Amino acid sequence: MADLLGEFDSVLFLSGVRGDTRRYRSLHPYEQLRLAGVRCMLSHLTDPQAGRLAQVASHVILHRVACDRNVERLVGSLQARGGVAIFDTDDLVFDPAAFRFINSPDFQDWRRVELYQEEMRRYRAALELCNAVIASTDYLAQQAGALSKPVWVHRNAFSLEMLERSQAAQVRRQPIGNRVVIGYASGTPTHNQDFAVVRPVLQQIMRRYPQVELWLVGPLDIGGGWGDLSARVKRIGRVPWRELPRILAQFDINIAPLVTDNPFAQSKSEIKYMEAGLVRVPSVASPTEAYCYAIRSGDNGYLAQDERQWEEHLSALIEQAELRSAAGERACQDVLRRYHPQVRAQELIKTLDQITQVVVSRPFRHGVGEPAARTTTTTVKLTDREFRRLEQSPSLLRMAWYSWRHRGISVLVRQILVYCRRLIAPIIPYRPRTRPEG
Repeated sequence: MADLLGEFDSVLFLSGVRGDTRRYRSLHPYEQLRLAGVRCMLSHLTDPQAGRLAQVASHVILHRVACDRNVERLVGSLQARGGVAIFDTDDLVFDPAAFRFINSPDFQDWRRVELYQEEMRRYRAALELCNAVIASTDYLAQQAGALSKPVWVHRNAFSLEMLERSQAAQVRRQPIGNRVVIGYASGTPTHNQDFAVVRPVLQQIMRRYPQVELWLVGPLDIGGGWGDLSARVKRIGRVPWRELPRILAQFDINIAPLVTDNPFAQSKSEIKYMEAGLVRVPSVASPTEAYCYAIRSGDNGYLAQDERQWEEHLSALIEQAELRSAAGERACQDVLRRYHPQVRAQELIKTLDQITQVVVSRPFRHGVGEPAARTTTTTVKLTDREFRRLEQSPSLLRMAWYSWRHRGISVLVRQILVYCRRLIAPIIPYRPRTRPEG
């Protein structure tokens, strides 16, 4: 292996999914190691070159990669060469027993249910193949640790481009009179129950304070009871991440409600606090493990355990502009101090060193600070063009081709049926499931 890879280790980030979760768990850590001068590569499981890249890597970090024949070969070959396979997760997708806690509209389609449950079993199998696990939160680490795998936590962090866009958005922000905007960026359609946690309080608050507006970003069923308050509810559709800072900067208060007794909600990271903090907007959040880690309630944000605390914190922030400003400033400084890519780069190097020591009983040969490394690594940030190229998702055709080759025609046909059903759902809504979940 030393002859093949040279003096220093090389890390391959290999994701099996698309979208923001891939960006946070693959592209951002890739940028972190690049900034530190560590040899690293980035690819997608469906990339025809992924196998070749894995052959020249000492460490492969498999983010949400579901097990199949190709993954078994890739991991087996890596481990036979003395390499380290690491399963990376930012959600409880590896626990099939937790499926019942997911609230997603398209789970009204029994084919979608079957496919998702099968995918969860594949995630579990991939995790069990790997030598170690990296999780985005302590809660996830505890769940993965129950499977007798060594686990480390590497929390989500922002990218340098996110920082630049957030700073620019804050400069352009123009408050309008005494208006106070409470904002919620749901991200996905799975947060209806989370929003229901705070809906009665929001309605009460909006009746008490006529200057309050509620801005909702992304797909969300807000439920009933709004009446004439609807005139002060602004709906914003899905927003590309590069445009999100501009919208978040218009918030006066950011909220992150979650159902705290739901394992999937507990698994969520603190990115809503982090993204709002970058534009100096204070957050009020439910006290999940991740938000308890991020927020010191009353200092850089607020934690709300029940409706009374939600009402108290929101009222105080609405009534006191200086309180909002101070909490937002402290949130920003905290985010820059703890979530900066250069800070997280050193944490990731330390984590990889610990994993390497445990798995193959040697240090992680990152080469940072070594003269020989300077000619073989890139220590500058990713250019905008390079980041855009790397974040391009694989086409649906390429993903279909991969499924056919490595998972079989049955899986591919079901995936196509689920995709087509999802396309027509706005016209023909889902009906309740008629097939059992098991």
